[in-house]
Amino acid sequence: MQIDHFDVQSPALIGGESSEAEILGAAVWLWMHSPLHRDAPLQALSTLLLPIIKHQQYVVVSQQQQPIFFMSWAWLDAEAERRYLTQPSILMPQDDWACGDRMWIIDWIAPFGHSRAMSHLVCRTLLPDYCFRSLDHQGARRGKRVFVHHGDQVSRQSRDHWLQQHPLAEPLPEICIR
Repeated sequence: MQIDHFDVQSPALIGGESSEAEILGAAVWLWMHSPLHRDAPLQALSTLLLPIIKHQQYVVVSQQQQPIFFMSWAWLDAEAERRYLTQPSILMPQDDWACGDRMWIIDWIAPFGHSRAMSHLVCRTLLPDYCFRSLDHQGARRGKRVFVHHGDQVSRQSRDHWLQQHPLAEPLPEICIR
């Protein structure tokens, strides 16, 4: 689907059909261009990419037929969230990807400078009514912490209510982004 000047694929959010092989290829290609992902072992594909493709929990954005952005998420319950926060993500059991009502952004890959535009696309168009979290992947430098995000249609009051209803399963600092 064309949104602004981007081709967006996300069957779970906007409908449409996507080839699993095409999505896997775009995701792997973007991983190869990401400093945080390019050294991931091949076995990570079966743990970190195939489950999200199966559950259609991804967004792939292309511009002029070139992939520029990949985002994946998991729907965790409190116990799966605890595992995600305390164990390497490569150990995430397949059942954890869609077991609860706590949305976590697992991958956010925009290696060509489109992160700000993708943030606007996600919060304005794709997830305008959602609250969700992501792990700060600079934990080695800053300490492990969690970012809290919300779509453009979610008020701060609604976000705060959501946070009260979904306390973190592990005591970590939370930083509200918006």
